[in-house]
Order: sequence, then structure tokens, then C-alpha cells
Amino acid sequence: MKVYINQILPDGIDIEEELSPADLNLETEQIHYTTAVKVRAHVVKDKDIVTVNCDIKGAMRQLCSKCLSEFDSQIQKDEDFVYKLSGEHAIELDANIRDSLILYYPMKALCKDECKGLCFICGKNLNEGPCGCK
Repeated sequence: MKVYINQILPDGIDIEEELSPADLNLETEQIHYTTAVKVRAHVVKDKDIVTVNCDIKGAMRQLCSKCLSEFDSQIQKDEDFVYKLSGEHAIELDANIRDSLILYYPMKALCKDECKGLCFICGKNLNEGPCGCK
């Protein structure tokens, strides 16, 4: 997602774009996006400073760390980026958007807060009921 400096109006500009999760290199073994990443940005320039206020949305499928079941979740983040200009004609936002989304990823994704996980003996998903092991 590029912002061209010469297109920023005195009261700012609004930009909307859908970014491919594959192009942003966002997917991991545990996280797969089910939609494009939608970005709405308001860009303001003041002398040699550009401020970008972003609303970032997307949907992903994750793997639960306890029971190994897949579950869907939504991402909605508001993020501000500030750039100091030094002769650039455009600002590329993709790297900052990518970093912001990766920082959103949980250390241990859970399908629900009360996930019971797997039986350590037989491997049954305990969210589906007891396994019968002693």
C-alpha cells in the first residue's frame, strides 16, 4: 500500500485497499487467513511529517494450542504510523502493516478460554467429552 506524498491534500486523504495475506507473508503453520486484509487509512502531512491512521481488518483460521482444533477469529486493529520525510516521493505501508498484524498474533492461541485440551494418555479432545482413561 503506497501513499504518494504529492497527492496528500491540506486536510489529508483517505485510502482504502485490500492486501493479500500471501503478499504480506502473514501466514504461518498455525495461522491461515480466510479473507484479504482490509486497510482504511487517513493520511495527514504537516511539513516533513506524515501521519497515517489505519483501521486494519481481516479474518483468520488458527490452530488451538491445547486441543489442536481449528477455529476462526477476526482481526480489527487501529494503528498509527508516523514517518519523517527526507526527499521521498512515496511511503510504502506494507511492512508496518505486516509487523502490526504479526504483533497481534497470540503466543498461544486458544479456541475458547475454557479449552480442556487433549487427554495426555489417549489424545482425545476433552472438549468433546471425557475419554474414560484413568
